[in-house]
Amino acid sequence: MAAGGERIPGTPRYRHHHLKNPGTEPFIPNFLLKEWIAGSVFLLAFMLWVVFNPVDLGSKANPDDTSFIPVPDWYFLFLYQLLKYFPGDNELFGTILVPMVGALLLLFAPWLDTKKTRHPYKRPLATAGMVLTTFLVIWLTNEAAVQHAAEVAAASGQATPGLPVIPKIDASQIHLVDTSDPGYQLFQNTCANCHGHSGEGGAGPPIYAIGKYWDAKKLYDFIENPAPGMPKKGTLSSDADVQKVADWLAKQKG
Repeated sequence: MAAGGERIPGTPRYRHHHLKNPGTEPFIPNFLLKEWIAGSVFLLAFMLWVVFNPVDLGSKANPDDTSFIPVPDWYFLFLYQLLKYFPGDNELFGTILVPMVGALLLLFAPWLDTKKTRHPYKRPLATAGMVLTTFLVIWLTNEAAVQHAAEVAAASGQATPGLPVIPKIDASQIHLVDTSDPGYQLFQNTCANCHGHSGEGGAGPPIYAIGKYWDAKKLYDFIENPAPGMPKKGTLSSDADVQKVADWLAKQKG
């Protein structure tokens, strides 16, 4: 840390004449205490904001109501959305490995960027990490809100108008073809959240036999510009991924 004494009045004074490297400031307790103070102020402000903006309670819990679509409070939406990208056997990555990597990066942050300068432009690693994390939290929160709105709309029968009406059958009776196609894995990671892992339907309508009615071009156009209630591109990240899913769905004839 830069020389010049304590930057925060009232923090434990450090005996500079005992310091091995005069002109520096120790990480513990001086710098760490400053971080704790900043974190405490933020946490207190956040708690006050939550207390004075409570989430309204829904109807009384009913275990017999299978139409209920669970969703966490808004400040956990990004974690809720993150877990959606690790379905099935990949659940271990989403629930343990990914949070562990994030925790380790946070733990070793003081050693990942040891530059003494404090300007954000002079600390690209720390700045980029903070910007990227903030962007991901905002993006995941928005994705979760959009998808939940689509699920609620679908449950009320308002979603994806214009899609061919395909009879709803049990997933065990559906036999998807060409599951080695890259489009199949993309479907499992995105579309399956609403349409079911076999396309049997869920919050969204059944699409296990959509290829019998629409070709790949029409599917691509619909996914790119869906009807109200369905997120744009079906939450796929690129046009190339949309094309892969459309090509794979066109093979599903039921």
